[in-house]
Amino acid sequence: MRIALAMVLVLMTTAHAGADDVQRRHHGDARTDLFVEIPLDYDTRVVFPFGGSHHAVPGVATINKAPYFCRPHKLSFEDRVAFIEHLGVKHGLSDREIPSQVLVEHNQVRYVGD
Repeated sequence: MRIALAMVLVLMTTAHAGADDVQRRHHGDARTDLFVEIPLDYDTRVVFPFGGSHHAVPGVATINKAPYFCRPHKLSFEDRVAFIEHLGVKHGLSDREIPSQVLVEHNQVRYVGD
């Protein structure tokens, strides 16, 4: 009986120690062995197929309405990149022109017209 009790205690101690190791690995002990070497002169800008930059207008958050709106076309955009693409393709605006052509009103970025 004593041998069985001793074996149970040893198994419980081992299982508890193993659980601590698993918990430590997944909580607060983030490590990685992935290292990516990037040259200092590497261009990290994002290139969009329509030739624009999504940084041309501010990011906004709205409640119960789309954050971006084109008044001439009466189109709402949930995505800033799609809005910038629309302004570039449909209105012919460049990255430099867009900031001066949009306004932020009631937490919504609006293009008011040509």
